Amino acid sequence: MSTIERIDTATAALPLPAPLQLGAMTVTRREYSAVQAFADDGTTGVAYCLSREAPMAEIVDRLVAAHAVGADADDPTSTWDRMLRGSAIVGRVGLVRRAIGLVDIALWDIAAQRADVPLWKLLGTGDAPRDSILVAAYPSPDRAPREVADEVLAQADGWTHVKISRIPDPAYMRELLALLNAELPSATGLIVDVGFGWPDADAALAEIAQWGDPQLAWLEDPLLPEDAAGVARIRRESGLAVSVGDEVTDPAVLKALVEVGGVEALRLDVVAIGGVTPARELIGWAAERGVPVSGHVYPEVTAHLGIGVETFARGVNPYDPAPSFVLGGPSFEGRIRPTDAVGLGFALDPGVFRFGKD
Repeated sequence: MSTIERIDTATAALPLPAPLQLGAMTVTRREYSAVQAFADDGTTGVAYCLSREAPMAEIVDRLVAAHAVGADADDPTSTWDRMLRGSAIVGRVGLVRRAIGLVDIALWDIAAQRADVPLWKLLGTGDAPRDSILVAAYPSPDRAPREVADEVLAQADGWTHVKISRIPDPAYMRELLALLNAELPSATGLIVDVGFGWPDADAALAEIAQWGDPQLAWLEDPLLPEDAAGVARIRRESGLAVSVGDEVTDPAVLKALVEVGGVEALRLDVVAIGGVTPARELIGWAAERGVPVSGHVYPEVTAHLGIGVETFARGVNPYDPAPSFVLGGPSFEGRIRPTDAVGLGFALDPGVFRFGKD
């Protein structure tokens, strides 16, 4: 039996060319944490995540890694339970669960490599092209709605959905949505990401009423995900389809969004929820209820899970520098297809992530 020998961590911060306004948050840089897991036979697995300025690498080092070391390299599910139970006294949700998720993904990478198959084959999800969401634009007051619409339209062909963020100016949104509804390809759905920007359903409904008649595939993250009843009210009174779930670490919150909020699609952050191991269970649970699941970022991982995949424009873009350090991964051609390479099928640029040990 091969076992996990060690877990190394690294963090990198990459500036954005201009600040992004996401709901109530202003983002000026993207900080990423990464892990590199080693099995005693030399197999190496990797994973990365947006740290959101939290000390993710330190949490892995201090609270999680020791519970993975010595575990069976072919059994990440059992190792996930070891990591959760070993750190349960300080948190089964929140940052600790994110840290567990980061390690869990790297361990699944090792398990699939040792089986000499892509992760999607080990998971049994197939390699059919996945529905795709392209994060296409972040409107801002210094850019006219026509300019933002043109940015979206230039990228839209072939994608299942394109997504823009909400700007808290109803007149601006009304004009922008009218342009996109009139000019987007008929096969491409439009998503507006609110980024938890409204405090309650009253505020959401009052603003949506000023948007005219938006034709949306769904309205994303209008409220904090714990407000499932508020989400249900927005759906009911606005008539818009709604999707929520980004950054959620507690499976009970995601299940309440389906059972109480009645969301049309469930958003799933594979790192935040604790990795591939719990994500598989939640995806199966949602499938039994006929609710599609859409992955939140990390396309290199979510492409293997058989769910919708979200990505930013590949290459250099002003919103997400991850493509500059991810080597390999799925193909991005409108719909997204997982790689045939063994394991997760991607590596991290060693010039960006400098792990603690050789």
